[in-house]
Amino acid sequence: MTHTTGVVHQDAADLAQGLLTHDDAELDRPFTILMHKEGNGLVERREALRPIYETIVARVGRPTLLGGTAHGPSVRWSNRERTLLLSGDHGVATLSAHQAESFARDEFWSFDSGRQPYAWQLDRHGPGHDHGWTFNGHAAADDWTSAEERLAGMLASWAEHMPVQAPGDWAGFKVWASRDRGRTMIVSFDPSDTNCEFHVAIEDRDHEQTPERATEMRARGWQSVDEHRWWRTTLPETDPTAAAALARVVVTDLRARGTTCPDEVTAWDISAGDDGELWVPGIGVDVHPRRGEHY
Repeated sequence: MTHTTGVVHQDAADLAQGLLTHDDAELDRPFTILMHKEGNGLVERREALRPIYETIVARVGRPTLLGGTAHGPSVRWSNRERTLLLSGDHGVATLSAHQAESFARDEFWSFDSGRQPYAWQLDRHGPGHDHGWTFNGHAAADDWTSAEERLAGMLASWAEHMPVQAPGDWAGFKVWASRDRGRTMIVSFDPSDTNCEFHVAIEDRDHEQTPERATEMRARGWQSVDEHRWWRTTLPETDPTAAAALARVVVTDLRARGTTCPDEVTAWDISAGDDGELWVPGIGVDVHPRRGEHY
C-alpha cells in the first residue's frame, strides 16, 4: 500500500480491522500503509497521512491513546487481547498488531531502561482497555544539546501529528527554572494561528526595556515585546527549521538567566486543548505533575 487513492485508504482500513480483530492476524509485523516522498516536510507528510488515518478511524473507531515520536505517529487501539499500533517515521507509516499485555509491558521497560518508545501521548479516554503498565518518569536530558534536540523533536511531532489526531487543538506548556523563580515562559503549537503556529513567550517585567535590553533579547532569538514586557517569538509550521529554532530560543534564554543544566527546569500546565491528559516524556526536562503510578 504505497499510494494515496481512495481504494488504498479502504485497504488500510481493512488491514486495521483485520489486525485488531481477526484470530489469524500476523502479530509483531509492520505493514506499510503509506510511503512518503523523499524530502517531504512535516506538513506534506501530515496531509498525506490525514485521509488514511480518517478512514482507519471510521472503520475501527476512536483510538485508545493518541501520540507521536520524534519521527512518526504513535497511535494505538487496545482491547484486552490485542493492541493495534499506527507508527512509522519520516519515510513510511505502518500498522502492526501486538499481544496487548506484553506490548504494554515491553513499552514500560523500554522507558525504564532509557529508551523512548514515544515522545508524547494524549489520553482522551478513548475506547479500549488499560493494561496497567504506566510509566511516569520524565528524566531530564543529560546536557543542553540533548535538551534542545528533544524539545525540537517533540514540537515538530506536535505539528505533524496533533492536527491529524486531534483536529483544531493547540498544545502547550509553561516552563519554570529553579534559579529564576517566579518567571513564566510559555511554549505552544497552535494550528489555528496561521503562519505563527509555533509560539514562545516570556515575561521580562524585572528589566527596563531599554534599547540595550532589546538588543540583548533579540540576540537570544526573541522577536518583539508588548506593553506588558512580554517578549515573543512566532514561527510558521511551513519552515522546516521552525521547531529547532523555537527550542533554541527556549534553551538560550534559560541559560542566559543563569540556569546551569536541564535538571533545574520543570515543565508544567501541559495540555492539549484543555482536553484529556497530555504526557511528554520527550520534552527533555522534568514535568509536574507526574503521570499515574509507577508499577
